[in-house]
Amino acid sequence: MTNVNVVASYLNNIEPLNGANFPEWKGKIMTYLAWNDLDLALREDKPTVAVGQTSAALEKWARSDRMALMVMSQTISAGIKGAIPTKDAQGADLSAKVFLEKIEENFKSSSKTYASTLIMKLVASQYDGKTGIRQHILNMCDMANKLKEMQMEISDGFLVHFIMTSPPSQYSAFKINYNTNKAIWSISELISYCVEEEERLKTEKMKDVVNMVHHMSISDNPPKNQHESGSSKQGQKKFKKKGNQNFGPRNNNKFKGKQSQGGKMLCSFCASPKHLQKGCPGFKEWLKQQGNIKIDVVSFIDELFLAYLSPNTWLIDSGATVHISNSLQVFNTIRTIRRGERSLRVADGNMVEVEGVGSFSLELPGGFQLNLDDVLYVPSLKRNIISVSRLDKSGHVCEFGNSVCNIKFHNISVGLGHLQGDLYLLSLDDNYSVMNVCDAMHKRKRENETSSKLWHCRLGHISRGRMERLIKDEILQELDFSDSEQCIDCIKGKYAKTIKKGATRSTGVLEIIHTDNCGPLSVKSVDGYDSFITFTDDYSRYGHIYPIQKRSDALEIFKIYKAEVEKQHNTSIKIVRSDRGGEYYGIHAQYGQIKGPFAKYLEENGIRAQYSMPGEPQQNGVAERRNRTLLDMVRSMLSYSSLPVELWMEALKTAAHILNRVPSKSVPKTPFELWNERKPSLNYLKVWGCPVKAKLFDPQQKKLDSKTVSCHFIGYPEKSKG
Repeated sequence: MTNVNVVASYLNNIEPLNGANFPEWKGKIMTYLAWNDLDLALREDKPTVAVGQTSAALEKWARSDRMALMVMSQTISAGIKGAIPTKDAQGADLSAKVFLEKIEENFKSSSKTYASTLIMKLVASQYDGKTGIRQHILNMCDMANKLKEMQMEISDGFLVHFIMTSPPSQYSAFKINYNTNKAIWSISELISYCVEEEERLKTEKMKDVVNMVHHMSISDNPPKNQHESGSSKQGQKKFKKKGNQNFGPRNNNKFKGKQSQGGKMLCSFCASPKHLQKGCPGFKEWLKQQGNIKIDVVSFIDELFLAYLSPNTWLIDSGATVHISNSLQVFNTIRTIRRGERSLRVADGNMVEVEGVGSFSLELPGGFQLNLDDVLYVPSLKRNIISVSRLDKSGHVCEFGNSVCNIKFHNISVGLGHLQGDLYLLSLDDNYSVMNVCDAMHKRKRENETSSKLWHCRLGHISRGRMERLIKDEILQELDFSDSEQCIDCIKGKYAKTIKKGATRSTGVLEIIHTDNCGPLSVKSVDGYDSFITFTDDYSRYGHIYPIQKRSDALEIFKIYKAEVEKQHNTSIKIVRSDRGGEYYGIHAQYGQIKGPFAKYLEENGIRAQYSMPGEPQQNGVAERRNRTLLDMVRSMLSYSSLPVELWMEALKTAAHILNRVPSKSVPKTPFELWNERKPSLNYLKVWGCPVKAKLFDPQQKKLDSKTVSCHFIGYPEKSKG
């Protein structure tokens, strides 16, 4: 006999049938009934016996039927239960099997809705780095199996490929390895490889973690003729960490370092188990006696820690007593302070200047604005710090646990911080960043539009010199270079050992055209291309770019390019300069060149071909440098954004679009101006990969339908007006 309490516990774990969850509800009902050997009435018809006779089989079936009906009735919501009949046309009670069929008839359409929901969840699944990559893959496999049960089968090969699109950018190298590997992975192999990669990334990250160090801020009124408060002219001492050596009273060797008693950490100053040294009242009082020192404790990490994160990272620090920002763009109000008025001592013992104090607001995911006051502006620091103690004074509560910091205001959760290494990273709204703070705080839009950092990203990470030339030519408004700093994404994308040299130019458009192929690249674009070809006008440096499938497509692409540019400029191409690749030159034979289709076409149209000498790629330097510059910009743009590497072709087209509108050392004006005889406009430029709202044309759109969709900016239209 089945224990009633056990059955009751099963019932409590079943989500009531509400219409949208029918497939899941049915699966659980069948499972629980089978576990308790109560599914006989659902599997077999009622046994027949003679009138007036009984049998054990009939009794078993009747009990199964009764219990199955009871379980199903108890797990149907009240609003639905009344719509399902319980008796047939003759007034007899329905059996459990017929009752389940009636339910299924009512919810055939809901199964389609459920399938649509599963498909949307599967498509939108992205690994968040919290649950573990194994669990993430298993969840996606579970959704695929549920779709399979509804005759919407997804092949294992497609599922593996689809899962590989869900990990974040940290897995880019792993994705490239998968795309270039000819072997077909099974689901189990995929899980194994992904877990190994996750462990490798964790190991590498832990190698770069530098323990947090505490720093002291000097008093606002330093002693006369001294830049560092807390030190006297008689006995200036630098605090150096040597073994267990400590400053102040700890040098009496009474308490060296932190001691453990019963598993508890002791204060290094007074040996109390109730607090650590940084919170010791006696230690603070001693410091005040030494030089009237005001203690501002901040914790920060070396730049190697989480180097892949944007400088717009905000760290929640329980040991900090002040908020710190490294960018002026976030401040609502700010007061500049005199040099030497306030300083911070960093880990290497040097002093860094505090250049201002103000307030600003951070846009959190739920729409809540976190207002921070008395924030120090320290541009030399690479990360921003939020003090837990300051939040507490402003009425906010921070709860730590399970690798999450939950920020509450009036007992309402308003923000979250997730543990990364040894620090908590504050989650901000997707549309908020230092780069587009104007979207989060409209009153700062005009000031933000003058940010050199913002325009550096909008213009595809071009150099400061090019931006200054745009300002000089009045194509770009005056910019504030105070927030300019070394761009980590530029270092990642553009590092080179050599310095390029200048060259002479032709005197008119289409006199010389430089061309070169690039590819195949290790990752195909979303359109299936792995190579591209460029054509660059020598006089203007205006460039065109075309995706190609194979090198032999060069001739057909050149015909398209030639027809367009000659028609637009009413002149002919005179010289084509290229390397000696087979697609341009032809075949090298024993007695000389066997001209290929490209070389023959140039000859037939009166176009002179100029080839670089073997082993001398610098002779085709314009095309070679153009390809290198394009790929440098693409790498920097992909590094700055969170978009997949498969969108490199869109980034490449955007980079070419930008290069045609910014100056270079080789031309006196922008390529666009020399090519079109008018100055370009840059007002429409956006940061590649930034979140945007787009209005789509839909003739079937209803009045109450949303007019925009959330997406990311990936390029400018080539064949459209506007």
